[in-house]
Amino acid sequence: MTYRKYLLVLAGTALVGWISFLLVIFRLDPCTAPGKITICHLASALALILFFTSAFFALTATFTLLGFGLRLWLHQYEIYLDHLNISLRQGLLLTFCTLAAAALLLLNALTWWSGLMLIAIILLLELYFTRGV
Repeated sequence: MTYRKYLLVLAGTALVGWISFLLVIFRLDPCTAPGKITICHLASALALILFFTSAFFALTATFTLLGFGLRLWLHQYEIYLDHLNISLRQGLLLTFCTLAAAALLLLNALTWWSGLMLIAIILLLELYFTRGV
């Protein structure tokens, strides 16, 4: 698969992910089924699963495309064979950090130090992968 095809598939995934994310936000009411969640006191598990799944695909594809574009812009005269793999890895890590913060916010457990710990964990994982140990 060439880079152009891979980027088109990734852009299509981002587009479908954002459309599904917006549909989940505007069409599903998370306060419809029994369950104790602190934001609305009753939350539908299906709405939360669809919210986090659509956000995962939308954010991963978007962060990967942005990271790849930034790498191409900063390193114009280099061979960009590994840029896509690095961008995908960092896009996944940023997505996990964002969704973990959203889940902590949903549970009313997000504080400044828990947010810093999430960022530190993601940075340590990236350093581990960068060093190739």
